[in-house]
Amino acid sequence: MDEALLHAPVIRVELFEDRAAVTRSLTLPAPGRHRLRIGPLTPLVSEQTVMFPGGTQATLEEARVERIRTTRTEADPASILSLEQAWQTAQERAEASSAGLRRAEEAAARGLAALELALGASARGLALGEPEGWIQVVDELTDHLREARIEVAKQRITARLRGEEADRLSQRLAAARIGRPVCHAILHLSVLAEAAGRLLIRYVVPCAVWRPAHRAVLTSSPEPRVSWELQAVCWNATGEDWEDVELICSTARPGELADPPQLCDDVLSTRRRSSAVVVEARDEIVEVARERQGRRSSGLPGVDDGGEPRTFSASERAVLPSDGRPLTVTLERWQSDASVEWLALPERAGAAILRTVQHNAGPRPLLAGPVQLSRDGTVIGRGRIALVPPGEPFPLGWGSHDGLRISRREEHEIDRRRLSGRQLHTFARTIRVSHLGAEPCTLTIRERVPTGEIKEVRVGSIEADPVLSAGPDPDGFCRWSLELSPGQTRILTLRYTIDAASNVVLPF
Repeated sequence: MDEALLHAPVIRVELFEDRAAVTRSLTLPAPGRHRLRIGPLTPLVSEQTVMFPGGTQATLEEARVERIRTTRTEADPASILSLEQAWQTAQERAEASSAGLRRAEEAAARGLAALELALGASARGLALGEPEGWIQVVDELTDHLREARIEVAKQRITARLRGEEADRLSQRLAAARIGRPVCHAILHLSVLAEAAGRLLIRYVVPCAVWRPAHRAVLTSSPEPRVSWELQAVCWNATGEDWEDVELICSTARPGELADPPQLCDDVLSTRRRSSAVVVEARDEIVEVARERQGRRSSGLPGVDDGGEPRTFSASERAVLPSDGRPLTVTLERWQSDASVEWLALPERAGAAILRTVQHNAGPRPLLAGPVQLSRDGTVIGRGRIALVPPGEPFPLGWGSHDGLRISRREEHEIDRRRLSGRQLHTFARTIRVSHLGAEPCTLTIRERVPTGEIKEVRVGSIEADPVLSAGPDPDGFCRWSLELSPGQTRILTLRYTIDAASNVVLPF
């Protein structure tokens, strides 16, 4: 029998989208029945979720959670001491930064005084007959003053950051010293062990979640490549710190229950068919796989629609403090070759976007989430991707071209035949492209024309000037590939017709 308070360290944390499963480890000295008191734990722990996932074979006879209300100082005096030491260190660093800022400002003031003195004596110095030497002295003093002012700016930023860090730790220390009531839990277990050895205890707690995020880096030389990082943004607000733990991120949803579908009656009715044919125009999303080399995977993964759960393990052991702040952990890395082009969609915007198409070179699907984009060492913004299966191509945009200006104008004419009543719609589009940059550019312009699905509506032949480089494809997309020189302006025209019967109602 052992009723002493035991400290079972956390060795493994599995994060879900709305909770976390925590695994702790302790050693049983002998087989038989043991009464264990494990703590302090988060007050969110529930005895209903306690289980033994591995290690020594044991039977759980009883589980009970005791919640104790105490002060922060009494609950964790070691953390108060550690916080005091961290605040003292931050205070010393802030004072050192303030002293460095004062020295930098004094050096800048001396440099300014020396430069003003030299400028005041310029007339006399030039009268001595050595203007080159005097000008060199003034230039050196100016450079020295510039460097001193740059150093002042750096020291000011450092002093501000270190002062904010000291203030933040001071506020945390003051809140801890107040002795506000806090709550922690003691887990009482009655265990029947078959043998001595290591016992693993697992329980589930709320207030800990993760969300997928990504980081993409585009390098242009020697060949365009995209380096990808799958990251997990983790939050821990459970009330217990997890240090040096194995981190697992899972897409499973243990909190969701399966509900049977609602059954309802199918009502059938009849109505007279109208003689008019009403045509509806709709926009269809064309997957990028249809544009390039077709699908590469044999099946469709269902990670975010109730399909097979995926688990991702962090490459290194993680530290997740219970402060509610987001913590980013890298899960996977890979690289992929990329095709790069400047692409313009005049129907959507009057700008050209640097677009890459790369493949998911990882062994598992890319989860939907935000993407931080960096190009040649510079962070340029954020984007977002949807679910991407393994091996599938997917596009990314890397910012617009500052030197390209694109405008688009569309004209629509209708010709109705008097005898037959047929209607002929003529559409003419004019696209104007101006290159105001300093370097030559290769630009791809994409336009689309409607595609008919019924026999009463027929899309006529397409006339383009200059001739299209590709298209129209089965989805109605047309392409021009233009070589633009600095200062050049190109005008593109696209003309097509839609022929429909008299009883067809078109949406335009």
